[in-house]
Amino acid sequence: MFVDKNLMVSDGQALTDTAVSDYSINMGSARKIGAGKQMYMVILIDVLAADLTSINFQVVTDTLATLATPTVQIETGAIGYASLTAGRAPIIIPIGSAIGTEEQYLGMQYTCSDAGTCTVTAFLAFEYQSN
Repeated sequence: MFVDKNLMVSDGQALTDTAVSDYSINMGSARKIGAGKQMYMVILIDVLAADLTSINFQVVTDTLATLATPTVQIETGAIGYASLTAGRAPIIIPIGSAIGTEEQYLGMQYTCSDAGTCTVTAFLAFEYQSN
């Protein structure tokens, strides 16, 4: 799989508590991103420690690139520890076309149930259609 570095929001990001993604995507300079194709946030679990109960993965937008005051657009709900093993199938969140129309930056927020340690990679992907 090829991943565009500019669409990466977390790259092996270590989580020890609730946090926002290390990076955000500037939707203001990329309004025609995806050219009408379905967008997805793809989350990979790199490493998971046993002391974490669950994580809620949230796609967020903000007016600030740092995602300091994020607005939750869509979320998975709490996913339990037993389902969050390293190397599992990616968690894929479909993103609607109207998301982030009022806020410029797109990213992720990870709401951890307790103080465990988890490492994740997340990026924006698009539906692929061959011609």
